Amino acid sequence: PPAPAAPGDATDPGRIGKILDFMRTVGKLKEVKRTGWVRSGVSGAESVADHMYRMAMMGFALGKADGVDSAKCVKMALVHDLAESLIGDLVTEGESHRQDKITREEKIRLEREALHGICARLGGEAGEEIRSLWEEFETGDTAEARHLRDLDKFEMVLQAAEYEEAQSMGLPDFFRTTAGKFNTPVFKALDAEVRQRREKRGSGETDGGAKRPRTE
Repeated sequence: PPAPAAPGDATDPGRIGKILDFMRTVGKLKEVKRTGWVRSGVSGAESVADHMYRMAMMGFALGKADGVDSAKCVKMALVHDLAESLIGDLVTEGESHRQDKITREEKIRLEREALHGICARLGGEAGEEIRSLWEEFETGDTAEARHLRDLDKFEMVLQAAEYEEAQSMGLPDFFRTTAGKFNTPVFKALDAEVRQRREKRGSGETDGGAKRPRTE
């Protein structure tokens, strides 16, 4: 008969169970709609998983161009909203009627508790790496975290512009709350390009958007 799997082995029944439970938790992100879009009346609002997927692809494509570790950026993008699989997408910014009745500090506390629980149940090196990457993103002290925090905001700006164009609607709040909030050169340029194109469509007169920087 085959030898029993050693503890920690990928085929160990206990480990297999933890991985399966983790994948089911991750799968919930496909069902969690991004709250800001839903409360703004967007039809067919994207899920948190949709948002994280494009963030990961952007991290893959833009990481090296911005002088950061692209592999780390992809991983960070994939874990930064993982806690929302348990607590949902809580909103603490933007227009007051679209916010949840919770402070930003309370939101972070709930996310941290949920994320640490997910990582503890998964265990192993993967669980610890996910926890570490999430904390790094929240702290925002490393080049990769700064890149991803800008990327997170920019993906939302880009999605807002796409919804406005596809559904003939106005979503100025998403542009107003992010105007002047980008810190890295690549995302300042990308944000300015999106706003410039939006203005050409006649949607951006009141969003406080930045002028596109000149390039020599």
